[in-house]
Amino acid sequence: MDNLGFLEPFVADGYPLASLVGLGLLVLLWVVQMVYHIVAYGRISTYHNPKPSAEAKEVGVSVIVPLFDADFGFLKERLPKLLAQKLKNYEVVLVNVTGDEDFSEQIKLLKIKEYRLSSTKLKVDPAFPISTKMALNVGIKAARYDHLVFTLPDCMPLSDRWAEMFARGFVDHDVVLGYTSIAPRKGLWSRTMRCANMGQSMRWISAAVRHRPYRGVLGNIGFTKQAYFQARGFNHLNINMGEDDLFIQKIANRNNTTLTLGGASAVSQKAWGGVNWWRKRRVRLSYPYKFYPRRAKWSTGFELWTRALFFAVAVGVGVMLPPVAGLVALGAVVLRLLVVWFIAKRIARRLSERKLLIAWPLYDLIAPLWEAWIAIERHFIPSYKWR
Repeated sequence: MDNLGFLEPFVADGYPLASLVGLGLLVLLWVVQMVYHIVAYGRISTYHNPKPSAEAKEVGVSVIVPLFDADFGFLKERLPKLLAQKLKNYEVVLVNVTGDEDFSEQIKLLKIKEYRLSSTKLKVDPAFPISTKMALNVGIKAARYDHLVFTLPDCMPLSDRWAEMFARGFVDHDVVLGYTSIAPRKGLWSRTMRCANMGQSMRWISAAVRHRPYRGVLGNIGFTKQAYFQARGFNHLNINMGEDDLFIQKIANRNNTTLTLGGASAVSQKAWGGVNWWRKRRVRLSYPYKFYPRRAKWSTGFELWTRALFFAVAVGVGVMLPPVAGLVALGAVVLRLLVVWFIAKRIARRLSERKLLIAWPLYDLIAPLWEAWIAIERHFIPSYKWR
C-alpha cells in the first residue's frame, strides 16, 4: 500500500492488485463505450444522404410488396401512401399470395384507377407453401424498372419523397438501405420496444456508414436487378429467410452501397402487439445471425458485451472497494449515461424517432440481457423452416 501514493484511498486494504485491476478495467471499458457511441454511432447523426440531381429524377423505381394476408387496411391506408410518391418513373408491384378472392378483386379495381399499380397473383397450395423469397422473386421478374425497392404491407412511408430518396441513392450505387421505425403506441413498454428497434438499427447503420454493410430491413431496402441476378437471386441459402441480411451480405460492399436516412426516406411499421409479439418477432428474424461472417458477429456483439461488463465492474468496484472508488464508479456510470443519451437524442432526431428517449436509459441497461435472452431462445427453439 505504501507504493500506491495517491491511489491509496481507492484501494481495498489487503487487495492492492485486485483493486488496481478493477479500477483499470472500469476505465478501459468506459473508454471502449465512448469510442462506440461517439465515434461509431455518432456518425449516424452527421451522415450525408445522396444529393438530388438531374440523373436521380430520371431513375425508374419499382416498389415490390409481398401480400400473404388479406389486409384490407393496407389497401385503404398504406397503399395510397405508396402510390402518392413524387417520382416520374415509378410503379408499385403487388405480389398477391393471399388466396382471398375478395381481396384480389379489390386489387383489380384499384389497378383500373391507378396506372402506376400492377400486381401478380400466385396460386396458393397448402402442399407447396410459398416463401417470402419466392414471392419477391416473382415481383422482381414482373417489375418494369431495374431499380427495386422492397417494403412490407404493414409498413408506410413517412413522406411522399420516399421513392425519390432511393432514386438518389441508385444514381451511383447498386444497394440502398433505409431505416424502418416501429409505429408509436401508448405505454413505457412500447417506447422501450421502439428503443430496442432503434438500438439494433444503430449497429447495422453505423457499420454501413463505415462502409461495412452487413444487413438492412426488408421493409425499407433497395437494390438493382443486375445485383440480384448476378448473385443468382435469393437461393444462396436453403432457408426461408435472410433476404435482408444474408443476401445483403452477399451483394453489398463498401463501393456499391449507400444509406438514405431521415424522415423523407423512413417507413413506419405497424406494431401488431406488445413486448411478447416483439420478442417472438426478434427471435424469428434473428435466426440467420448464426450464418453471419465473423466480422459482422463481432461488430454486433462486442459493444453489448462490453456494456454489460462495464455495469458489472462498476457494481463490483462500488461494493468491494472504498467509498471514494465507489463514487468514481458512480460518476463513470452517470457520465456514460449522459453521453449515450445525448448521442441517442441526435440519432433519434436524424431518424425521425420521437418521444422515445424517456425510455432510453431503461433500454440501455437491459439491452445486453435482452439480446442474451433472444440468443438463448433462438438456440433452443429454432424458428425457421428449411425449404
